[in-house]
Amino acid sequence: MGGLEMKQVEITVRLTEKIEDAICKLEKEGFTKIRESDIDDIYLTNLDVETKKENIQKLLKHSVILRNLKLDGKVIRKITYKNKELDNNGDVISEQKVNLDCNDLIKAESLFVFLGFYKLIEVKYHVIVYEKNGREFAFQIVEGLGTLIEYENTNNFDGKSALEIKNTKKEMLKDIKECNISITDEYDVKKAFELIKKKYNIL
Repeated sequence: MGGLEMKQVEITVRLTEKIEDAICKLEKEGFTKIRESDIDDIYLTNLDVETKKENIQKLLKHSVILRNLKLDGKVIRKITYKNKELDNNGDVISEQKVNLDCNDLIKAESLFVFLGFYKLIEVKYHVIVYEKNGREFAFQIVEGLGTLIEYENTNNFDGKSALEIKNTKKEMLKDIKECNISITDEYDVKKAFELIKKKYNIL
């Protein structure tokens, strides 16, 4: 499909210790801070279904994201669509993104509303990225959710099987744990999914 970026694999885990302690452990392992940013994502969907747990992934799959990113004193605004490949449990196997630069997100939101979209959720988070030998661990301090770590594999996973990708994710989880950081065994914590559950009181 034209416009899609390469198929990526990432894991997002939940931190169970203070971020300061986790950062200290990474620095002892030789990681260094390479950037910080602030992200404000507004999810708009046009899917007219009841907001309940079994429908959340479907709602997100039919959503566009209006992203406001503050990085190095600059503001980057874009419209993003994430084409996620899911397994039978609703976990993300891989994703491809379409990004479009947009200078006026307010007008963009109005346009989507005219087209029948509505605001599903807003996700705000501060990001601190640490790197060593090409590996980047991104701490995400998410409003209303807590601190997560995102670890993205930079290889292209086009043509890889679901089993190969799952094994890669397990190795990536092991990479984080080998730094002695306290995390849960989840490797697919979804920010928007979790915040939708909280907003709509979904158990």
